[in-house]
This record gives sequence, structure tokens and C-alpha cells, in this order.
Amino acid sequence: MRDEGLDALIVFSDEYRSGHGTYLTGYKPINVVEESPQVVIYVGDAPPTTILGRLNLYAARDVIWSKDVRPYHRAPEYVPDLLGPIAGRPSRVGLIGDNLLPMNLFKLFREALPKALFTSVDRLMIELRQIKSSAEVALMRRAAEINDAVLKAAVGKIRIGMSEMQVAGLCEGPARDLDADIGSATVVMSGPNTNYAAWRPGPRKIAAGDFVMIDFNPSVGNYCNDGGITVLMPGGSRDQVAALTAGFRIIKEIVPRLRPRTSARTVHDMMLERLAPLGYAPHFTPYVKGLRGVGHGVGVDVVESPNLSSETDYEQLPGMTLAIKLDLHGMPAGGYRVEVVVHFTEDGVVPLNTMIFEEADDFAILR
Repeated sequence: MRDEGLDALIVFSDEYRSGHGTYLTGYKPINVVEESPQVVIYVGDAPPTTILGRLNLYAARDVIWSKDVRPYHRAPEYVPDLLGPIAGRPSRVGLIGDNLLPMNLFKLFREALPKALFTSVDRLMIELRQIKSSAEVALMRRAAEINDAVLKAAVGKIRIGMSEMQVAGLCEGPARDLDADIGSATVVMSGPNTNYAAWRPGPRKIAAGDFVMIDFNPSVGNYCNDGGITVLMPGGSRDQVAALTAGFRIIKEIVPRLRPRTSARTVHDMMLERLAPLGYAPHFTPYVKGLRGVGHGVGVDVVESPNLSSETDYEQLPGMTLAIKLDLHGMPAGGYRVEVVVHFTEDGVVPLNTMIFEEADDFAILR
């Protein structure tokens, strides 16, 4: 805040994208049929104040390290008092999470500070969150171990005739048995649904020759994993076998070759270099532009900055934890995803998800 010349800092997150608030407070709100945002307000050097949903308030007061925790529904009372020390004079107020910030809450800030200049400073939080400590990595490694164990077991349990919802249950139940939370919605897509980039599991029955894409995200101590595999059910064609085997092989080839202090675009380029000679470029390149094309940061949120795509060009730094994701879509029999989380070290990368590196390239092809 001092470096940026900020008199106050307002950090907003909600119960679905809770990372900014949870990173600062250690508390992750739960949606209990109420609006459950988490707002952390810093004014000068005073201790921060946290405002969040009333039903979450009782537990939050025991968890959050800073003890000034107040109910969100009374924000109109509290905001003028909290911002009072800088009211009535020109000031600079930083906003983090302003892409989620409700207009009615921002109106309270504007009314309390009519002379303030509000400026978005998301990058300050991104810079903090993208470099993980050894303690953060340890939690993420445990989440990855759970994900690996769950997905490996699921490969042996998926059967023709199961619904997508039942496959989601194969993941979520065992993860709970291992004391994991669910970091984000479990994605299960089968057959024609694998042509979508995302899909909510439903009643569709899995058929012979289907690709079944599973993207599952357990968390431990609020830190997440984002691992995914695709299973080919018995009856798959030669083309399906070749495509899926290539996907697992390519992930296993490129991850050990990633290096810190290189361009983030390297991930895309290494994938395309291997996919193009096999004829898969038309099923790859349309889907890797924009956000999360070939991966993204992972931490307190399953998906967080920085982004990996064909258009990103930042420096991959030691301490980053990134999901590396290979997606193909629009093939005659559908599409697939293979995804692992890696930790960038000073001289290379360490996969946090290790299961696919230990298995044969065709381990998820059922016969």
C-alpha cells in the first residue's frame, strides 16, 4: 500500500471465487442460502476489518486471525465509520476483486469517500498469490495425492451404463473419505458432451466407445488441486486410442522439459509442436486462445492467475504452481482433457500430480 501510495485497500471476493479473501483471512465462506461475500478493508496502518455473511460470521470470528469481523448486511452502518479516518480529503483507494464487486457496495464506498480516487490494483494480490511458500506447496501436494488416488481408482470402477452423475460420485465420495474438501464443481463429460469445454454432470448414460472426461478438484487446508484425465470406454476406435494415447504421452514429454524464467507461451508451443505432425492441430488451436487455453495458476482457488494460453507471454517464475492442460475438441468421437499441476522450482518443475507419469500411456483405455 505504501509503495502504491494507497490510503486504503478494499479486497472483495465471494463464496464461489473466494481466493482473495481466504488468502488474507484463512476463512472460506460457505453458501448457506445467503449472500456470502468476504470484504477485507485496510485503512492506513490500522488492523484490517472483515465483513461477511451473517451465518458465516459465527465460525469466521473463531477462525480469522484479525478479530474485527462484522456482518455484511449491516455494511451501510459500518462502511462510513471504517473509512472515516480518510473521509473529507483527497485519497487513493485500491480495489482488489473489483470485477466481482457489487454496484451497491461500491456506492457505499463512493458516498463515504466522495473525494477519493478508486483504482484497480488486482496485480498486487496476484503477485503475492502466484509465488507459493513451502507450506502452501505441501498442502497442494496432499490435494494432488488425493486427486491421483481418486482418479486412479475411478478408472477401475467406471462402467458402461453408469451416468455422468454417478462418475462424479466415484470421485467426490472417496475424496471426502480422505478428508478433502471439493475445490470447485466436478466436471464429468461423456460421449458428445466431451465437445464442450465445460459441462455439469447429468443423467446421460455412458456408452461403449465413449470418451469420459473427468476434471476433479479436491482441496486441503483451502489449497486446491486441478487434475484431470479422460477414460476411453471399451469399444473405442483406433483413432480414439491413438488420440488419447498421444495426449498422455505429450503431457509426460513436455512437463519434465519446462523451465523457470522462460516464456509462458512455451507450454502452448511445446504442445503444438507435438500435436501438429499427428494432425491434431485443428482440434487444438481454436481452443487455446483467451483464458486458460493450456492451463492456469492454482492455489487457494482452483483457477487463479496467471493464465496459460497461446496469447500469454509472461515469465514463469520459481514458486509458481500451474495447471498444465491439454484439450482436444471437435474430433469425430468427441474430445478429451489431460491435466496436471506442477510446481516450478529454481531449476525445473516438480509434478504435484504424479499418477499419469507412473502409468503407461494407455492406462485409461479400457478394453
